[in-house]
Amino acid sequence: MSNNFGHIKRVTRSVGGREYTFRSKLEYKWAVWCQLRKEQGIIIDWWYEDEETLLELETAYFKNRKLYLPDFTIQIAEKDSLLGVENSYEFEECKGYFPPKDYTKIKLASQQYDNPITLIFANLKSNSRNSKTRAQYARAKRLEPHIKRVIYDADKTIFHPIQGLFDL
Repeated sequence: MSNNFGHIKRVTRSVGGREYTFRSKLEYKWAVWCQLRKEQGIIIDWWYEDEETLLELETAYFKNRKLYLPDFTIQIAEKDSLLGVENSYEFEECKGYFPPKDYTKIKLASQQYDNPITLIFANLKSNSRNSKTRAQYARAKRLEPHIKRVIYDADKTIFHPIQGLFDL
């Protein structure tokens, strides 16, 4: 896949005994967070840009087809008293920049698939002086009713407490 953001350097690191080339430091840090959750038994497993989860989406207006590959596929266990333990999957998407086309893909995926979606930003603020940042924040807020959750400040709330785990 091409890298449309030449100013963002890819990061190649080993996480959980597997080597990955991440599109950004944010994705690398999230992979470390996924591995930590796996090791603690919070999730069963995780995959980065797993081709098996390539989603085909259909737009409402012209019935165009779009492809969407979530950054992370998370296998979780849900306990059901009648059926025992059932595995299910969630998608987690890291965003440094959140353009309208990505908003559309995530909204379509939330409408056309049953898998919960989490949207992760390192540090996205509503009160930014930058109008593009405010627009990205507004897009994320509009998605909140359609997806599982939006994490606006992963740098502070998740990554800061575990910063010693990162190889940067």
